[in-house]
Amino acid sequence: MAKQPSNKKDREETAQNGGLNSDSEITEDFVQDLIKDLNKEHQSRIAWNLSTDTTPTHVKRWISTGSRLLDYSVSNRRNGGLPEGRIIEIFGAPSIGKSHIATQIARSTQKLGGVVVYIDTENATNPENLKALGIDVSKRFIYSDPACTEDVFTVIESVINKVKASQKDIPVTIIWDSLAATSPKAELLADYDKDSIGLQARALSKGFRKITQVIGHNNILLVVLNQTRTKIGLMFGDPTTTPGGSAVPFHASVRIQLFGGQKIGEKDDTLGINVMAKTIKNKVSPPFRSVNFQIHFGVGIVEHEEIFDIIRTYCEEHGPLDKGDARYVIEGTGAWKTLRVTSIKDGTVELEKKFTKSAFNEIIDDPQYTDIVEDLLEYAMIKKPDTQKVQKSTQETEAQ
Repeated sequence: MAKQPSNKKDREETAQNGGLNSDSEITEDFVQDLIKDLNKEHQSRIAWNLSTDTTPTHVKRWISTGSRLLDYSVSNRRNGGLPEGRIIEIFGAPSIGKSHIATQIARSTQKLGGVVVYIDTENATNPENLKALGIDVSKRFIYSDPACTEDVFTVIESVINKVKASQKDIPVTIIWDSLAATSPKAELLADYDKDSIGLQARALSKGFRKITQVIGHNNILLVVLNQTRTKIGLMFGDPTTTPGGSAVPFHASVRIQLFGGQKIGEKDDTLGINVMAKTIKNKVSPPFRSVNFQIHFGVGIVEHEEIFDIIRTYCEEHGPLDKGDARYVIEGTGAWKTLRVTSIKDGTVELEKKFTKSAFNEIIDDPQYTDIVEDLLEYAMIKKPDTQKVQKSTQETEAQ
């Protein structure tokens, strides 16, 4: 921090120099006056002090995705999730679980007392399925079916204006399902044989430029679902891309790519799918993190066994978690696993629970063990900068 004027003469000189002292150092008074002048000149709030003011870039709330692991992967914090005031893109191959995750996000928004606006351009939403997954379609849920890309942005702007006018501090989540199924107006009006290359990209580029800032100012969460396509003629590198050009990848603060795995069930009796979610872009926490979970059709996200594997592996590599006077650990490689809490002072066992891996969901949902498991998961999932590795890498680079 800049050195403040120490006597009356120095303060007078600083005031005459517009906030600069004799050593040409900028004082806090000068910075605060500059912020006030900028806001006054533009007749609106465009400048802030990040250390004292609440700005649009500060995340006010986090909306859960329904997956504990994905919440940690995106936010790198306990009780995290998707950040309000940002654009989120979730994309992947068809039938990979994008709409299922969007439904979980909608349910989390309603649990917080918020409003969900579901823009369905695929015409594939089933009210009965939404109810089965915990969505209350009769309250705080708006279904919209706009005809084209331009109408989608009109709906989004209308929602933002209504939220701004209401001045109510409630979560508002807009889900666009999906961008890949939405056509620009010019394409809808043209004949089938007319070339439409670039029309969608231009419409999206203009639309996102208009709404990105106001979404941040009004703490709206916009979730855009998209699909992957195969690049034609590509022989090297990633053969997949997303429709719509570069507008969404550029404006999105978080991009989550879903990858499909083995189906759950036997032959024709498919209960769900295994999914890997990777944050390929993240402006709110470290990117390029991958997590695995299951999506059970008609039930939602299930990840109890994946959580157990992460905690046990982390405890094996880094040791138990010490919290207060207690030491937590989950261990076991055989059929029976153990959750143990011991006293750091004398090593006595304060709590011990044996269980099978498939019954770990009962441990998580039991109030007696929930906080312990959450503490262990936080211990394993929150990523902290490894300064030693950074210093070592820097030294190796300089040596080369």
